[in-house]
Amino acid sequence: MYIKLAFKNILRNKARTLITLGAISFGCISLIITGGFMEDSFTQMREGYIRGFLGHIQVYKQGYLDEGASRPFDYMIPEPSRVIEGISAIEHVKRVTPRLEFSGLLSTGETTVSFFAQGIDPDAENEISTLFLMDEGERLSGGDDYQIIVGRGLAKGVGSKAGDPLIVLTNTKAGALNALDVTLKGVFFTTSKEFDDRAVRMPLKTAQRLLHTDEVLSIVVLLDDTSATDAVRARIDGFIKKEGLGLETRAWHELADFYTKTVELYRRQFLVIKLIIGIVVILSVFNTMNMSVLERVGEVGTIMALGTKRHGVLALFITEGLALGLLGGALGLAGGYLLANVISYIGIPMPPPPGTTTYWTARISIVPEVFAFSFVLAVATSVISSIYPALKASRLEIADALRHNI
Repeated sequence: MYIKLAFKNILRNKARTLITLGAISFGCISLIITGGFMEDSFTQMREGYIRGFLGHIQVYKQGYLDEGASRPFDYMIPEPSRVIEGISAIEHVKRVTPRLEFSGLLSTGETTVSFFAQGIDPDAENEISTLFLMDEGERLSGGDDYQIIVGRGLAKGVGSKAGDPLIVLTNTKAGALNALDVTLKGVFFTTSKEFDDRAVRMPLKTAQRLLHTDEVLSIVVLLDDTSATDAVRARIDGFIKKEGLGLETRAWHELADFYTKTVELYRRQFLVIKLIIGIVVILSVFNTMNMSVLERVGEVGTIMALGTKRHGVLALFITEGLALGLLGGALGLAGGYLLANVISYIGIPMPPPPGTTTYWTARISIVPEVFAFSFVLAVATSVISSIYPALKASRLEIADALRHNI
């Protein structure tokens, strides 16, 4: 009975009800669009780190992350093929590849600059590093030898283009100087300008020949599902312990410090937005319910004189607030879903984030948790904001209330 009466009552003043429903639904839509935009940004940033640099999981010699910065060659992984074979058999593992990282000097004969290099398996890395985009020339391939690709900024620094000869100079594992004549096969760019300004990639066999070693520094694991990262990492740790390999693992989110801090920052900002929208909805419904009580004082006195208890009046007005929340929330979900799809279809051109050089297109992700939160917030705030007006109505004295009918 209360539900039927509540819906009839909120439709008495259609203009005011529409304004209130508009405020509630607008709050829901705002949360859906803002939350979906942030989630899409986080997803693209996450995939940029995974597909550009880190993979999902990296495996190192135990102690490398603590001590390896100053003595990397003391923490090399022997027999990497054994580790790769064991990890490849784990569920959700899509690709496993070794890397050999080192620094040195790159020279054209006239210009010499420092670099950071990765020796890679080209075929595996082309599957993992899908966000390594070529500015000119070609990617490395499985048959390449004595060929390298460099970042856009580094290529400008040495004044070289695809096809030019270069000299790579570094220290071997034993500490002796060694140099190789190589050919610049291509120039790439990623989402990180800092990386592009220093990075060199070459086939793993070329890097091992340059360093006089058959070991690697890290092993990168790509999964078929990012959400399985922690579970797969636990299984890799179990395999390492069982085989006594003396290795340690790190998940991508532990290595992507900028990503984790950015996500934390924006999630706190989103919390502030939720609070502001909640306050707006509460004030809107409170105004509607308070005006409704003032207009219906005589009516409240009449129904109480006819036998309706105070708790019945309280339940009636709270039910009206609940009805406003349900209607406004439903309209907000429908409008948010429609608007999110329209915006995603069109796309939002975005400038390069700080420290990057690539433009990107933002969309609005459909996040079930955000939709659920928006609806719950609409209903909860509507009910909360109707409590005081409902209490006010239920506490009216019957005689005083009936005088409003005269």
